[in-house]
Amino acid sequence: MKFYELIICIFLVFLSMETLQAQETSEKELREYLDLQMHPTMHMTYSFFGEGFQYFPEEKEPTLSHKHLFKNVNFANYWENNKGARIIVTGALNKEGIKNPKKARRNILKQIEYVNDFAEKHVDKFVVAKSPQEVRELAHTTDKTIIVHSIEGARRLVNSQEDADFWAAQGVAFMTLIHLRDTELGSSAIKPGFSLKLINFKGALRKHEKRGGLTELGKQTILWLACAGIMTDITHMSDQSREDALDFMEEYDIPPISTHDLYRPIQNHPRGISKEQVLRIYRNKGFISLPISGISLMPYQADDYYTEMLDTMSCYCNGSIDTYQLTYEEVKHHVESNYQKISGDSERVFMDLSEDEKVDFSIGFQSDFNGWLHHSRPKYGDEGCFEIEEGKQYEKIETDGMPHPGYLSSQWQYLEKEGVDLLPIQRNSERFVQLWEMFLERKCD
Repeated sequence: MKFYELIICIFLVFLSMETLQAQETSEKELREYLDLQMHPTMHMTYSFFGEGFQYFPEEKEPTLSHKHLFKNVNFANYWENNKGARIIVTGALNKEGIKNPKKARRNILKQIEYVNDFAEKHVDKFVVAKSPQEVRELAHTTDKTIIVHSIEGARRLVNSQEDADFWAAQGVAFMTLIHLRDTELGSSAIKPGFSLKLINFKGALRKHEKRGGLTELGKQTILWLACAGIMTDITHMSDQSREDALDFMEEYDIPPISTHDLYRPIQNHPRGISKEQVLRIYRNKGFISLPISGISLMPYQADDYYTEMLDTMSCYCNGSIDTYQLTYEEVKHHVESNYQKISGDSERVFMDLSEDEKVDFSIGFQSDFNGWLHHSRPKYGDEGCFEIEEGKQYEKIETDGMPHPGYLSSQWQYLEKEGVDLLPIQRNSERFVQLWEMFLERKCD
């Protein structure tokens, strides 16, 4: 072999080794369905929700429908080996009116311990990950359902840096700063409807300009959480609180996440995030996530463009999987088509990005099972919009709606058949872990 041929061979060997290393790195990235919040301990705050995370006897499966508000659907039978949600984030929460910090901490800690104990009792199926590194390792070395902790509503829970550090030590990845009522942290979004106005009665009575936005304590809490390595979820914030939070988090370079707010052009009420706010979230290295419930995503005083679009959609069933599909695809289009505005990169468009780069533009989902809502209605059948055609094959999500978590894989299978690009949803598991890693790396000493 001639000398130059030997050099070429050596070069090709090194090139192939680098390619293999790149493939190995890529294979280590997560592409799992990550449910950004469900509530297996709702019964510990509101006893009428049932018995929480437990197994039912296989021969006695409960009868459930998509109309399951106030009813436990978080049976472990549906969550184990669930291809529609390999990683689940559990949201612990207090009663809205809680005032005692010691009681608030005790209630949340009890819920975290409940989930930890459950995982320990069923170690062959479930495992709690208290760090992003544990999520990665468990996802690649086991087939268990991975559980991550979060808290929905920070009222009375974080009154100092020590409090934030305490929750980080429990493995809490993020906190939803404000929930259903105005608090000492800021004002809450009030969706249309009597029940939510009743929950946030004082807030509903105040005029918009007198409700205020994010308070100084709310801003300080975001800093305390960031210093502890905990992300802040801006879901449930009023318009002014959300704007204040985005301004503050941009100033301090703290990426915001929104785990289950809506999209203002289609859901035009205070829980809807505007087009510009969506871009601001991604510009500051955060991401948004949508609830999967077709009921909660139903259009409300939508922009003219979407009103006209809906009028021409002959196969659209409001409140079904169609409603989620519509909102998801429109958010996806908005994010990806505005890549240059988000990134400041005028030389490329989204399609030019590598798979690793596209992770930054992921879109999450949140089921909110045992939260305060029903889920998607059927598209076909007695409770649907259209009759079932004899001989036609349907996914369960089309004929039954979403009665429990076991139908999540049916949702993704249906959307895949419809030609929907699900990669942004799958990439969100990697993005979530990346952000958690970044927050922990930037912890204050």
